[in-house]
Amino acid sequence: MVKIQGALASTSRMPAPAIIDPVNFLLATRDTGYRSSAQSIAEFVDNSFQAHARRVSVTVTRADDEDWPLQISITDDGDGMDATALGRALTFGGSTRFDDRQSLGRYGMGLPNGALSRARRVEVYSWRGGQVLWSRLDLDEIATLKHRTLAPLEVAQDLPFVPATPTGTVVRLLRCDRIEYKRPSWLVRRLHEEFGRIYRRFLIAGKQLAINGRAVSVIDPLFLAPESEVHGARPFGDGLVYHLASEKGEGDVRVRFAELPVERWHGLSVDEKRDRGITNAPSVSVLRADREIDRGWFFMGGKRRENYDDWWRCEVDFDPTLDEYFGITHSKQAIVASEDLLKILVPDLEPIARALNGRVRQRFDLVRSTVPLGAAERQACRADQSLPPLPRRRDMIPDALKDVVTSADRLSPASPYQIVASELPSTAAFEVVARGGRLLLLLNSRHPLYRDLYGPLAASESSRDQDIAKQVALAILAAARAEVSTWRRADGPRARAFRQTWADVLSTFMSA
Repeated sequence: MVKIQGALASTSRMPAPAIIDPVNFLLATRDTGYRSSAQSIAEFVDNSFQAHARRVSVTVTRADDEDWPLQISITDDGDGMDATALGRALTFGGSTRFDDRQSLGRYGMGLPNGALSRARRVEVYSWRGGQVLWSRLDLDEIATLKHRTLAPLEVAQDLPFVPATPTGTVVRLLRCDRIEYKRPSWLVRRLHEEFGRIYRRFLIAGKQLAINGRAVSVIDPLFLAPESEVHGARPFGDGLVYHLASEKGEGDVRVRFAELPVERWHGLSVDEKRDRGITNAPSVSVLRADREIDRGWFFMGGKRRENYDDWWRCEVDFDPTLDEYFGITHSKQAIVASEDLLKILVPDLEPIARALNGRVRQRFDLVRSTVPLGAAERQACRADQSLPPLPRRRDMIPDALKDVVTSADRLSPASPYQIVASELPSTAAFEVVARGGRLLLLLNSRHPLYRDLYGPLAASESSRDQDIAKQVALAILAAARAEVSTWRRADGPRARAFRQTWADVLSTFMSA
């Protein structure tokens, strides 16, 4: 004990060791796991939107140095920073909003961490009025001069840009040695793809984000938002809301699902499906404070992902107060769901995923079974000249059928017939709609006529069965044509009543 106390007494006169070695720390932090340059640059866009910017512009240009061919700047019209805030902006953990659970940022690590992950020097300019202040963090400068503090704040004299707004901030990444792209156009293309999805809700809400002068377009991976370049999916069921409590407060987890239009998009080429983000795309998108932070295959329990799962989407959106449930790190680009969260979400989401997978399978079976329908349409068209012309009437479309009729996009103006199979909201075997000298026949895929007779024949690999399926379709089309030609438009209710009675009797006979 005496020897230990003596040792402690002697060491007490030694200088206290530093918590970190600045140069080694900066070199090590460059390896923080940003998955891409887009993810690191997103840190600066986050800061801009959190500073109430309405417009954010990212510029990627070629640098003069061959070793570091690209340089990047991010300009916004946000609140700007005073000397105190700017002095802390490049300090690791120096945010004035440390552990804030109200918006995008939280740790104060994004600006210096995101910058050094891709560049050896970052400059930050900010202004509130006429005077522009600037600060810098230069890895080589610190390594050479052994600085243990940041360079002092300065009033900018020779600006590399002209401030175009009363307030704002510019971040410049120079000597970019860790950009995975060598040409500006390659990085610009990638940023458009990533930012359109990451910031889709901000863009829909009216924020403006541009890259090299071109506005970023909304990319909705659920294909629900009409503002998205590609849309046309439909919601599946009602959204789910889970109200949870954490040490940082209470918050909500919101979940919604969408079904992609198999009938409309299945015929696209492999490249078109891939380019539109339909196939080989993550099924689940996770958002924090309206910003996407991860995507993949989450909360689906024991269900394995299959090709059919390309055709539905899930979106999980949560409040920042619940970060601990999702295992959020300071880079905000991945989640690690806690066991408590999995116990809450998986029992609900896994059955929904399995149900959607089954529905997609059924719809693909339905699509495959429409091949004989196309053959029946063509054969009927060839014979149409031998028949009296169809009445030139235009039937009113019942409200319950409007969605089905609207989605029947295959109708050609030159063809008098179109046959569509779908799940109709009735027990009728089929519905008939006359439209200006053309006939639309809607087959109810839930009725035994389709389910037990036409469907199995159409799905068969036998050419004879497929030909019989075509003949069945022609028989139904002939009945529909006879109805339209015989019954006047005013007698439509009586015709539908007769057709419904016939369908009910047929269903009874086939199910006996």
